[in-house]
Amino acid sequence: MSVCSARRRESKAKISSSRGRPVIDPAELQALRTAAEELLQTEIRFIYAAEFEELEGESEPVTAALLLLEELQVSAAEVSRTVSESSADPGSGLNACDPLLTFSQEQTLFRAMNLLRYRANRMRSRLDPSAPSAELIPQIRRMLEQSEQIRGQLVRSNLRLVASIARKFSTSVQDVEEFSSDGSMILLGAIDRFDYSRRFRFSTYATHSIQRHFFRAWKVRQRRRQRFPVTSAEILTEVPEEYNEQPICADPQAVVKELLQQAPDVLDPREHQILLHRFGLGGVSSEARTLREIAADLGVSKERVRQLQLKALEKLRPFLNPAQFNLEAAGV
Repeated sequence: MSVCSARRRESKAKISSSRGRPVIDPAELQALRTAAEELLQTEIRFIYAAEFEELEGESEPVTAALLLLEELQVSAAEVSRTVSESSADPGSGLNACDPLLTFSQEQTLFRAMNLLRYRANRMRSRLDPSAPSAELIPQIRRMLEQSEQIRGQLVRSNLRLVASIARKFSTSVQDVEEFSSDGSMILLGAIDRFDYSRRFRFSTYATHSIQRHFFRAWKVRQRRRQRFPVTSAEILTEVPEEYNEQPICADPQAVVKELLQQAPDVLDPREHQILLHRFGLGGVSSEARTLREIAADLGVSKERVRQLQLKALEKLRPFLNPAQFNLEAAGV
């Protein structure tokens, strides 16, 4: 490096220092630029309230919420310890650890969460990726982290609400787990959309949102079950309406297997294969396949497979054994 180059660098450093701008290491500068770009690309969702303008510079709303978080965490730990000591079942205390929130507590948490996001969003608008501020970025991150802590508490305090609604729409343990999982996602969205300034209870708002989602999911499931029956008993009810839709049979799969053995010349090869796969009698798997899966293998439409299945079942009905079916009750 020449003497002139060294002097020019020294001169630039002095000028920078004289302007009150500390010299930043290139690696650190690149890290700040990357952080600034990530923050600018991050979606910050908040519900605006008119009082946010009046609270400019006020720390009390956020401080009150953080103190409340500590109290709720201590209370949850005490409840968890009490439940674990008084019950031999370690799972009996699930969804009972985080206390339910009062209206005042809800207001405190939602107010602080949206205020923090509002402030972070305003502060982020001052970021310049080409010349990122080493002071703004940590402040924005801290605000977003605090808002997520509050959001997490709101989720935990309302999980029992989700579970109680899920049980009303469920018919099995598996349904409860599935609905609870979906309900938790709806709960997160409800928290982000809730306007605390309207002075409603969040539980009322969340209940309506979760119930609407569960009802739509339940309706979709019912339609799917009607269109795509998957069990042997359900498949046998797909015979035409001129025959009663509920033939009474103890083991439909075994009956169809015996019918196929007794009447091999009644069905054409395609009808035979459709029944084998629909009842889980063909191939290495014993699971019944859907109309859509069979249609993909045959290269025809799902509706065509359904029509061929009905035709095949209709051909086999004369071979039904009265000892296997209660034909009188079935209306045959």
